[in-house]
Amino acid sequence: MAKNFTPHRIVFYIGIIVVWQIVAMSGVWPDNIFPSPYEVAEDLAYGASDGSLFYGIITSMWRLAIGLSIAIAGGVVLGIFMARIEIINQTVGSLVLGLQSIPSIAWVPLAILWFGLTDGGIIFVTAIGAILQLQSTHTLASKILILIS
Repeated sequence: MAKNFTPHRIVFYIGIIVVWQIVAMSGVWPDNIFPSPYEVAEDLAYGASDGSLFYGIITSMWRLAIGLSIAIAGGVVLGIFMARIEIINQTVGSLVLGLQSIPSIAWVPLAILWFGLTDGGIIFVTAIGAILQLQSTHTLASKILILIS
Protein backbone atom coordinates (compact mmCIF):
# COMPACT_ATOMS: atom_id res chain seq x y z
CA MET A 1 0.00 0.00 0.00
CA ALA A 2 1.39 3.39 -1.02
CA LYS A 3 1.94 6.05 1.61
CA ASN A 4 0.23 9.39 1.17
CA PHE A 5 2.90 12.06 1.13
CA THR A 6 0.54 14.95 0.35
CA PRO A 7 0.45 16.37 3.90
CA HIS A 8 4.26 16.34 4.01
CA ARG A 9 4.41 18.20 0.70
CA ILE A 10 1.90 20.80 1.85
CA VAL A 11 3.85 21.41 5.07
CA PHE A 12 7.11 21.59 3.10
CA TYR A 13 5.81 24.25 0.67
CA ILE A 14 4.17 26.25 3.45
CA GLY A 15 7.53 26.14 5.26
CA ILE A 16 9.30 27.48 2.17
CA ILE A 17 6.83 30.36 1.93
CA VAL A 18 7.18 31.13 5.66
CA VAL A 19 11.00 31.20 5.41
CA TRP A 20 10.71 33.36 2.27
CA GLN A 21 8.45 35.81 4.15
CA ILE A 22 10.82 35.93 7.13
CA VAL A 23 13.83 36.65 4.90
CA ALA A 24 11.86 39.32 3.00
CA MET A 25 10.76 40.97 6.27
CA SER A 26 14.31 40.95 7.64
CA GLY A 27 15.27 43.66 5.17
CA VAL A 28 18.49 42.00 4.05
CA TRP A 29 17.68 42.99 0.46
CA PRO A 30 15.48 45.78 -0.88
CA ASP A 31 11.90 44.89 -1.87
CA ASN A 32 12.63 45.33 -5.58
CA ILE A 33 15.35 42.63 -5.40
CA PHE A 34 13.72 40.20 -2.95
CA PRO A 35 9.95 40.78 -2.72
CA SER A 36 7.78 39.02 -0.17
CA PRO A 37 5.36 36.24 -1.17
CA TYR A 38 2.48 38.68 -0.66
CA GLU A 39 4.01 41.21 -3.06
CA VAL A 40 4.58 38.48 -5.65
CA ALA A 41 0.99 37.26 -5.32
CA GLU A 42 -0.25 40.85 -5.55
CA ASP A 43 1.72 41.45 -8.77
CA LEU A 44 0.51 38.14 -10.25
CA ALA A 45 -3.09 39.11 -9.49
CA TYR A 46 -2.55 42.54 -11.05
CA GLY A 47 -0.97 40.98 -14.14
CA ALA A 48 -3.86 38.54 -14.45
CA SER A 49 -6.44 41.30 -14.09
CA ASP A 50 -4.95 43.55 -16.78
CA GLY A 51 -4.07 40.64 -19.11
CA SER A 52 -0.32 41.25 -19.18
CA LEU A 53 0.40 37.96 -17.41
CA PHE A 54 -1.44 35.94 -20.05
CA TYR A 55 0.11 37.97 -22.87
CA GLY A 56 3.56 37.20 -21.45
CA ILE A 57 2.77 33.49 -21.15
CA ILE A 58 1.47 33.32 -24.72
CA THR A 59 4.50 35.23 -26.02
CA SER A 60 6.90 32.90 -24.17
CA MET A 61 5.12 29.80 -25.48
CA TRP A 62 5.27 31.19 -29.03
CA ARG A 63 9.03 31.79 -28.73
CA LEU A 64 9.51 28.31 -27.30
CA ALA A 65 7.50 26.70 -30.11
CA ILE A 66 9.46 28.53 -32.81
CA GLY A 67 12.82 27.81 -31.19
CA LEU A 68 12.09 24.13 -30.68
CA SER A 69 10.72 23.77 -34.23
CA ILE A 70 13.96 25.18 -35.58
CA ALA A 71 15.95 22.92 -33.24
CA ILE A 72 14.03 19.80 -34.23
CA ALA A 73 14.40 20.48 -37.95
CA GLY A 74 18.07 21.44 -37.69
CA GLY A 75 18.98 18.69 -35.23
CA VAL A 76 17.37 15.96 -37.30
CA VAL A 77 19.01 17.13 -40.53
CA LEU A 78 22.42 17.56 -38.87
CA GLY A 79 22.10 14.21 -37.10
CA ILE A 80 21.20 12.38 -40.33
CA PHE A 81 24.10 13.97 -42.23
CA MET A 82 26.55 13.17 -39.45
CA ALA A 83 25.34 9.57 -39.23
CA ARG A 84 25.27 8.91 -42.96
CA ILE A 85 28.28 10.86 -44.26
CA GLU A 86 31.51 10.06 -42.42
CA ILE A 87 33.45 13.16 -43.61
CA ILE A 88 30.77 15.42 -42.14
CA ASN A 89 30.85 13.45 -38.90
CA GLN A 90 34.64 13.79 -38.70
CA THR A 91 34.70 17.53 -39.47
CA VAL A 92 31.47 19.05 -38.25
CA GLY A 93 31.18 16.46 -35.47
CA SER A 94 34.14 17.84 -33.56
CA LEU A 95 32.74 21.38 -33.81
CA VAL A 96 29.32 20.21 -32.61
CA LEU A 97 30.93 18.27 -29.78
CA GLY A 98 32.76 21.39 -28.66
CA LEU A 99 29.63 23.54 -28.88
CA GLN A 100 27.63 21.02 -26.83
CA SER A 101 29.78 21.78 -23.79
CA ILE A 102 28.74 25.45 -23.84
CA PRO A 103 25.76 26.13 -21.55
CA SER A 104 22.76 27.77 -23.19
CA ILE A 105 23.07 30.84 -20.98
CA ALA A 106 26.50 31.55 -22.51
CA TRP A 107 24.81 32.18 -25.88
CA VAL A 108 22.85 35.14 -24.47
CA PRO A 109 25.57 37.82 -24.97
CA LEU A 110 26.05 36.72 -28.58
CA ALA A 111 22.30 36.69 -29.15
CA ILE A 112 22.06 40.24 -27.81
CA LEU A 113 24.90 41.37 -30.08
CA TRP A 114 23.50 39.65 -33.17
CA PHE A 115 19.76 40.15 -32.69
CA GLY A 116 19.46 42.90 -30.10
CA LEU A 117 16.82 42.69 -27.41
CA THR A 118 14.25 41.12 -29.73
CA ASP A 119 12.34 37.88 -30.03
CA GLY A 120 15.01 36.71 -32.48
CA GLY A 121 17.64 36.58 -29.74
CA ILE A 122 15.43 34.55 -27.42
CA ILE A 123 14.48 32.17 -30.21
CA PHE A 124 18.17 31.81 -31.15
CA VAL A 125 19.18 30.86 -27.60
CA THR A 126 16.33 28.36 -27.38
CA ALA A 127 17.15 26.85 -30.77
CA ILE A 128 20.92 26.62 -30.35
CA GLY A 129 20.57 25.12 -26.88
CA ALA A 130 18.23 22.41 -28.10
CA ILE A 131 19.63 21.73 -31.58
CA LEU A 132 22.94 20.43 -30.29
CA GLN A 133 21.23 17.99 -27.93
CA LEU A 134 18.72 16.85 -30.54
CA GLN A 135 21.49 16.36 -33.09
CA SER A 136 23.45 14.04 -30.84
CA THR A 137 20.35 12.02 -30.00
CA HIS A 138 19.39 11.72 -33.66
CA THR A 139 22.94 10.84 -34.72
CA LEU A 140 22.98 7.98 -32.22
CA ALA A 141 19.54 6.78 -33.34
CA SER A 142 20.59 6.93 -37.01
CA LYS A 143 23.77 4.97 -36.34
CA ILE A 144 21.79 2.30 -34.51
CA LEU A 145 19.40 2.07 -37.47
CA ILE A 146 22.37 1.76 -39.86
CA LEU A 147 23.82 -1.08 -37.78
CA ILE A 148 20.47 -2.88 -37.63
CA SER A 149 19.82 -2.70 -41.38
